[in-house]
Amino acid sequence: MKVVCPVCNRLFEAECTPYRQSHQEILYYFDTEICMLAFLKEPERFVYKCRKEET
Repeated sequence: MKVVCPVCNRLFEAECTPYRQSHQEILYYFDTEICMLAFLKEPERFVYKCRKEET
């Protein structure tokens, strides 16, 4: 399954990364440990990119 890292906006295979974190009942995948650590430090800075836009 292809996913996008919410920190660096890079497309990658979710099965290829050990970096995952649940936040507000949503599982996020990260392509590097650095991205995961940045997310853990300030999750609200990155989750807005992942929310659906309501029209």
